[in-house]
Amino acid sequence: MEYIWRVSGNKFDKLEKSIAIIPIGSLERHGDHLPLGTDTTEASYIAEEVAKKINAHLYPPIWYGSSIYLAKFPGTINVDSEAFKQYTFSVLKEIARNGYKLISIINGHGGNSSLLNIAAKEAAYSMNVTYIIIDWWKDVAQETRKKLFKEPGHAGDDETSAMLYIEGEDVDMKYAKDYVPSWIPKVSVQSPIIENYLYPNAVLGGATKGDKEKGRQWLESVIEEISKIIEDVYKLISK
Repeated sequence: MEYIWRVSGNKFDKLEKSIAIIPIGSLERHGDHLPLGTDTTEASYIAEEVAKKINAHLYPPIWYGSSIYLAKFPGTINVDSEAFKQYTFSVLKEIARNGYKLISIINGHGGNSSLLNIAAKEAAYSMNVTYIIIDWWKDVAQETRKKLFKEPGHAGDDETSAMLYIEGEDVDMKYAKDYVPSWIPKVSVQSPIIENYLYPNAVLGGATKGDKEKGRQWLESVIEEISKIIEDVYKLISK
């Protein structure tokens, strides 16, 4: 693999450009126990491990995302939706312009999802290249997730476990608090009233149940599945 930001211009010219991976996250409140950069940290870890596994080129992360729901909490940096979409579109297009056949986005933040799909679709048809957008916590390893976690969610059991494994020194479990609402929508609901109900403390799930070993098992499963998806798509477009 290559960390592209560490590669010299001379070396970059000689590299075979096939698969690029870029993590995208957010800077936002995750309760009182997890770091503000949780979403980007998780996406970056997964992207790096996948890049190692399939010998891809890793691009630096986009740290800021669309976090309108949690903008009321201190520490959240919310980027305007249109600005985020246009910026990511430009970055994705520029990576393609440098010669890659497949660009894989490891997204770590739900607020980015719909905007990234629009940006990637526009970039794909503009540049005639292939993009994969993976919301890592919900698109892969769902059997493992269901087996390991009883109260998953934003800063909940699953995300806390992942961070305890990746960057445990930055997790302060004495401030972990559970919040499991009696009703969680099964469809997309866009409503500040509902969001306030779901995230009164910027936590949704059983934060106190986080466990490093569960985080390891989940992340290993995630990395395995994402690697296979990327390899399968690359084989298909290379025929």
